[in-house]
Amino acid sequence: MSCKRFLFILRSLRFDSRTTREVRQSLDKLAAIRDFCNLMNDNFQKCYSMSENVTIDEQLPAFRGRFCGVVYMPSKPTKYGIKHFALVDSATYYLQRFEVYVGVQPDGPFKLPSDTKSLVKRLIEPISGTGRNVTMDNWFTSVPLAKSLLDEHTLTMVGTLRKKRKSVTYTELK
Repeated sequence: MSCKRFLFILRSLRFDSRTTREVRQSLDKLAAIRDFCNLMNDNFQKCYSMSENVTIDEQLPAFRGRFCGVVYMPSKPTKYGIKHFALVDSATYYLQRFEVYVGVQPDGPFKLPSDTKSLVKRLIEPISGTGRNVTMDNWFTSVPLAKSLLDEHTLTMVGTLRKKRKSVTYTELK
């Protein structure tokens, strides 16, 4: 494909209808690409079976365009980007499920709890009850989450605990 043709397709590419976008954006900040993201998540799950070890983490691909979900993180190599959370196969690095962070959603059907426990539970939905091991960093890891994953979803968890977390006490670790 020539460069000229690629740029033409890139300018013409649309994932939604401009005529209904304003109505949908009043309920969902991710309205322009919500259907596309859901389609990708569905196809990722249909096309691959995960190994016994999976990882949950955040990623910040570089982006400087117009989007309400652009975040600034000075500790990352690319300071500006679209933050998303991902469930990835540890052996092959295959992306199984992702969720784009858009900040606080307006009241409506797309307003979901943004705490780490709820986020992890939404991401592990396709592997719930399979006995896999989930590895995550200290931003996600907590004792109540580990108990919940083991009891409700039969998943084990590996992660670093911050000793300053409210949920970490000596009696809970016994």
